[in-house]
Amino acid sequence: MNAQHRLRRTAHDSRDQGFTLIEVLVAMMVFGILSVLVAYLLTSAMTITRSNRSSEVAANLAAQAIDQARSATNVFSVVSGVTTTTVDGTTYTVTKSAGWLTNTGTASDCGTSGLLQNKTLNVAVTWSGMRTGASPVQASTLLAPAGPINDPTTGTIIVHVRDASGVGVAGVPIGVAVDGSVSPNTGTTVSPAPSATDVDGCSYVLKVVPGSYIVTIGTAGDGRISSDQQQPLKLSVPVTAGQSSVLDKQYDTAATPKLTLAPGAPATTMFPTNLTVTYVPQGDAYTTRVTTATVSGVTTTSTLLFPFSSGYQAFAGTYVAVGPAGGAAPICLSVDPGAWTIPNASGNVGVRSDPIIGITSGATGTVTMPQVTVAGVSGRWLVAVSAPAASTVGDPGCTTGMSLTFAKASTSSVTLALPYGSWKLYSLARQTDTVSSSPVVASTSITLPAGSPPFTTGNIFTLDPRQP
Repeated sequence: MNAQHRLRRTAHDSRDQGFTLIEVLVAMMVFGILSVLVAYLLTSAMTITRSNRSSEVAANLAAQAIDQARSATNVFSVVSGVTTTTVDGTTYTVTKSAGWLTNTGTASDCGTSGLLQNKTLNVAVTWSGMRTGASPVQASTLLAPAGPINDPTTGTIIVHVRDASGVGVAGVPIGVAVDGSVSPNTGTTVSPAPSATDVDGCSYVLKVVPGSYIVTIGTAGDGRISSDQQQPLKLSVPVTAGQSSVLDKQYDTAATPKLTLAPGAPATTMFPTNLTVTYVPQGDAYTTRVTTATVSGVTTTSTLLFPFSSGYQAFAGTYVAVGPAGGAAPICLSVDPGAWTIPNASGNVGVRSDPIIGITSGATGTVTMPQVTVAGVSGRWLVAVSAPAASTVGDPGCTTGMSLTFAKASTSSVTLALPYGSWKLYSLARQTDTVSSSPVVASTSITLPAGSPPFTTGNIFTLDPRQP
């Protein structure tokens, strides 16, 4: 009886044991792997489905953009642009790139490579949530004008206006007038007036009677300036029958850096009333007459400048570089500190100031100008005239010559700020007097900056940018 009881109890205990812990963990792991796999497959299927649906919508949007362009009554109205639209929570970006195909077989924004033929339009559509590596949906077309653009008896003027980064500038007014300085001139008044530049920065003047014209880009006071520092930009353009005259110019919002002249100079320092400042970007130097303003003894000036990203170096005076004649033409290098390349007694050469980087309306800079003190000139007008220095001085010279005038001296001793170079100073009894009839200020009345070269014959003094 006891044996039977023990046997039943053992069988009962075996049934109560169930799964072991290891078996449960294995089962859970297998279930987890299967769950992740199923979730991944479901997610991938949903992603592919959503991507396919987005691709279909993008294809429809691209087709709509092409259809709209083809239905345009004027191919000139088909321009580049970017638009966005939202469909079922997905944002689509439609990018249109328009250009002209010319008779040379080249496509460009405004057709600046030849006679206008057909317009090209490329459409690319992207959307939010695109898979990594996915390509945008694209479509393109070629648009033919409704009527002839070119006439073998007339010409075309194409204007392309770009900003400092090379992107087309929209809304710039364009004017065309007969060039009155050319005679004889077969040009006639252009009517209607040209349209302002489109979003690609393009303006087209079609079927222009051959002759010479003045094309104006922009308007006075519009806050923009050209890369060659003109505001507005005016160009003489010849128009030839059966050809396109192309103007591809940069015209951008002007920068107005504020420059402090002769920083640290005494508050009563006098500056030339006809002072010029030379600005040097990466391209050609630009010299302009400036207007000064003095507040609390600090004199500043500001000039409209094309916003070259490299900025400008600036120095006082009219700089004239060596011309193609190899130096035979008049030059003026002495105002440029960097042109003083002959070492002085201390072994130093001249160095330009750091450039004004990141030209913006709030940019600032300095223009170093040495000062001289002149005694015994109360009630006199002073005029500084550039002069040749002795060869031993190391002045690179200014054969173009400069004549800088100052206001009437109100005290016996005054401080004058001048550009670098060699000078002769004249004292005029009346403002209308000439320097040829006025006395030269003696060297004994002039105090030069410390370390300056000594006076040379004729009371000529040199303002030297090289450190003593």
